[in-house]
This record gives sequence, C-alpha cells and structure tokens, in this order.
Amino acid sequence: MTEVRTRFAPSPSGFLHVGGARTALFNYLYAKAMKGKFILRVEDTDQDRSTEASFKIILESLKWLGMDWDEGPGVGGPHGPYTQSERLHIYKEYTDKLIGERKAYRCFCSSEELEGKKKQAESMGIPYLYDGKCSELTEEEIGNNLTNKSPYTVRFRTPNKIVIVDDMIQGKVKFESKLIGDFILVKSDGFPSYNYAVVIDDALMQITHVIRGVGHLSNTPRQILIFEAFGFPLPRFAHASEIVGSDGKKLSKRAGATSVLAFRDLGYLSETLRNYMALLGWTSPDGKEYMEDSELCSVFDIERCSKSPATFDVFKKLKEEEKETVDFNKLDAAGLSEYLNPKSKLNWMSNKLIRDVPIERLGKEMEPFLANAKIPTEFKSGTHPTLISILDSVRVYLDRLIQAPPYIEEFFLEDLVFENEEAKSLLLEGNGSLVAKAFYEQILAADPTTPDQYKEIMAQTGEKTGEKGRTLFMPIRSITTGKSHGLELPILFTLLGKTKLQKRMEILAKEANLALK
Repeated sequence: MTEVRTRFAPSPSGFLHVGGARTALFNYLYAKAMKGKFILRVEDTDQDRSTEASFKIILESLKWLGMDWDEGPGVGGPHGPYTQSERLHIYKEYTDKLIGERKAYRCFCSSEELEGKKKQAESMGIPYLYDGKCSELTEEEIGNNLTNKSPYTVRFRTPNKIVIVDDMIQGKVKFESKLIGDFILVKSDGFPSYNYAVVIDDALMQITHVIRGVGHLSNTPRQILIFEAFGFPLPRFAHASEIVGSDGKKLSKRAGATSVLAFRDLGYLSETLRNYMALLGWTSPDGKEYMEDSELCSVFDIERCSKSPATFDVFKKLKEEEKETVDFNKLDAAGLSEYLNPKSKLNWMSNKLIRDVPIERLGKEMEPFLANAKIPTEFKSGTHPTLISILDSVRVYLDRLIQAPPYIEEFFLEDLVFENEEAKSLLLEGNGSLVAKAFYEQILAADPTTPDQYKEIMAQTGEKTGEKGRTLFMPIRSITTGKSHGLELPILFTLLGKTKLQKRMEILAKEANLALK
C-alpha cells in the first residue's frame, strides 16, 4: 500500500487563523491515523504579501498546537526545498516543458489591455475569460517580443473537456473547462501562480491526499488539468466544509477569525483547541467528543467529514452596533474575553481538561499568566506548593487559565480597603449593614468548606434579613472583598477558608465604622 502523505501549505501573509489551523489539523490527524507523513510547505509566491514575521508566527502556532511535521522548514527531507521562493528553478524547468509541448504559451497582453477587456465583459453582464489572443502567435512574433524584452505571462492552453473532481467529502463535482479559459501559470514577475506551483510541488513531494477547505474546490479543476498535462498521478482530494460563526456567517475579523495564538493567550491548553477543531465538520465513529490526542490520531477518517457548515461557537453573536466596530484581531486577551461564549463547546472541553490534567503540568502552564499578578514573586513559580494548592482548589471552576490570577491575588490580599465609595455604600445603605452582620454571625456559627455550603449560608442570611438578589449579594461582596463586582463569591470563600474570610470582614467593618457584634 502506498504511504499516505498529506501537506499543509500556508501562505505567510498573516497569522494562522482557525480555518487554516483546522486544515493543518485534518492533514496531521489523517496522516497519523494512516501511519503516513505530514509535510509542511510554505507557499510564498505572492511576494508582495509574504513576510518573514508571518512565517515565524505560523511556525510558532503549529508548534504550540503540537502538530510536528515530518518534512518541511527546520526539519528538512528528501523533497526540499520546502519554500516555494526557493523552487523557482524547478518551476521554470516544467514551464519550458509545457511551452515546448504547446500545452502553454507566452502572453504579451498588457495589464491595461486585459483590464479593458474585463470591464467590457462586466458591462455586458458576462464572466470574463481570456480571449486567447496570444495563443497562436508565430515564432517570429514571439521572438520579436522577447528581443524587445516585452513583459509576458505564461498561460495554460486549456483543453475543452468536462473535469470531474471525485472528492472524498463533497462527492463527484463536474466542471466545464470552457468556463475556465486559458489561465495564467507564471506571472510577469517570473513567479508561478498558486494553481501552478501547488501542482508541481504536490507531485514532486508525492502528496497522496490534498485536504483543504471547500473554498479551494473551484481551484481544483485547473489543478487537475495541470496534473494531466504533465502526466502526474492525481492525489485524492478532500474539501472540508466551511466554518461559520455563531451568526451562521463565514468567519471574518468581526466574526471570530482570530489567530490561534490568541487562544494560547486566553489560557486554553493546546490539546483543548486541537480537540475542538477536530470536531468542526468531523464526528468520531462512536460520537465521542472529548478525546485525547492518541485517540484522535487513531480514529480520524477524512471520509467521516460532513458537507454541512461547521459552527465555531466560541464567540457570542455580535450586536448590530458592534458589527462595524469590533475587530477581534485588534483585541488583547482581556478584550477577547468580553466576547467569549461561556457555554461554548470549547469552554466545556477546556474545563474538563483543566480538571483532568496533572496539577504539576497546570502549575507550569500558569506561569505566563502570573507574570503581572499582584502576588509575592516566590509564589509565581509553577512548582510552589502554595500556588499548586490554590490551583487545585479552583481549577474545577476554570474554563481557561487567564481566569485564575484574580483568585490567586485575592488569596494573598492582606491590606483590604474599599476600592471606592460605591463599594462602601453597598454596605451602609438600606439593610446592607444588617445583611453583613447576619452573614458574619452565620459564618461564625458554621464550618463551611465547599461552595455549596457557602451558598447555603448566603441563602440563610437572606431568610433571616428578608433580602434577596442584589440587596443580599452586594453587601456580602462589599464586606468580604471591598469591591462592588468581581469573582464568584462561593468559590472565593472556599479558597480563602473560614478563618481568612472572618478576618477580612472584621478589617472592612472597622474601616466602615460598622460593629459586627
């Protein structure tokens, strides 16, 4: 059986977003499931948009996601170089072959001439196709143009036929080549077009399966025609479904198409994002959703992917007034947090993994999130026993690690003061002081150790004072934290413990000139 070889071939013109990362993941998982090879190739033929910074970000993203490539940049392999700009001599060799066999030709039409014809077609309401003006130039005409150093592109001489794409996900799709026309293989700057370079690279790198997003399906007939012109064996094609946001629309900078590194900065573990992305358009044989990497790498089958759009439910649906102003790519982790959907499948998976992962691993993962935390320096080490103990107490309540520092900071807070007059007024206005006294008495009389037990004490305080909702919870928050908003109280109280909580209330009561006894 032929070894399965898949590839991920990003263009280094931006960050790696969720759509691209899912494509990489599907290629990676399928290669692993089939005991094959996963190849990374950099498609940088668009020199105007390609940057070294983007290239580094993409590599960093893939490494964080744990998708190690078997061949490619930094690894090498028998089919290099793996960067297209370093393969121009290879493309030229194959271009000369096509021109020599009259399967391609030089086109000396100027960009102004072509733009004029395109506008004319648009005014007539018909799709623009190149009219083949240069397809029958004589050798003398070609020679004169070359002597005069006239700029030219190289076009493929498209045969008139029906092209059938036998897709592993989308099924059989037919295209009429007469609707494609003679398309450009090599641009006037000497760089190959995407559709041309990708075919030569896939063939020479012995790629057996081309797995990518459904948006590339329209490119496939052109690529098949080039494969056939060279006599290259066709790879199997698989075009994964579109990813849409919570609003049902295609992902964009205003609809969740963020860098995958943003999820690292939010405190999601890489395994969580891999698991979540694997389910964007694919289902496991037994319907299982929460899976370890080893299981994903053994059961993934590209033919189990759905044609239907996959919903990326990580972000909330934007309000009308936000649609023109919010750009997720310009938000930091704190800003993105405001738009996260708390009930997303990603959060469910993340919470489960955070609860299940060894606490020592969690401590090390926490270190970047503690760099600016207001706690003593020695406790910022992911191996410190006190930090580990706090994390172990609160991790069941975390969806992502960025949520942990406020709990940790509260634990170390000694010199409590009211953050503002609003916080103090919650304690002194209405029945606030009555609620605070009743809650303090309930705490002294009980020995609570769990969030549910603290919730019960808060409920008993409500029954005793006749208060509920805001007029019950806000005075309790004020007398225990000195703030008007913040962490979920039963969780915080459990972390602090009865003794520290009692001391906090006595400090803040003294500052407010309130007698608790």
